[in-house]
Amino acid sequence: MPFEISASLTITGLDFDPQDITDKLGIIPTKTWKIGDLIHPKGTIKRKHNGWVLKSNLSKDNDLEAHIKSLLEQLQPVWDRVQEISHKYDTEISCVIYTDGEVPSIHLDQEIINKSHQINAEIDIDLYILPENTIKNEQQMKNLVQFTSTK
Repeated sequence: MPFEISASLTITGLDFDPQDITDKLGIIPTKTWKIGDLIHPKGTIKRKHNGWVLKSNLSKDNDLEAHIKSLLEQLQPVWDRVQEISHKYDTEISCVIYTDGEVPSIHLDQEIINKSHQINAEIDIDLYILPENTIKNEQQMKNLVQFTSTK
């Protein structure tokens, strides 16, 4: 596949504990951080806000629309609580697309637009165009490492 796609819901703010969001939603996040945490373990730059992230549970070869809908479906059972939280803190649907040539469909249907509006979420789409065959070569390397580690 000549591209990889992911989507996540990110909630950030100064005056909440990420564990409180987890407790209120009853959903285990993909990632959290607190003010003062290092952005990267080997770096020195620290977080300036608290954060709570939930990633789509689809594989990276699905299209963007499917990733966002999967994310929204994960949140549907607690939608009223998501709406309450998202109107207090900054909320973003973060999308990342890596491609080495072929650009996948980038389409957001009316349902996605409406639900994003309901939770006051901005939508950020980052498109990274990599040198040709980069993704294919990385996938082959992963397969080789898996193959050699099973011996």
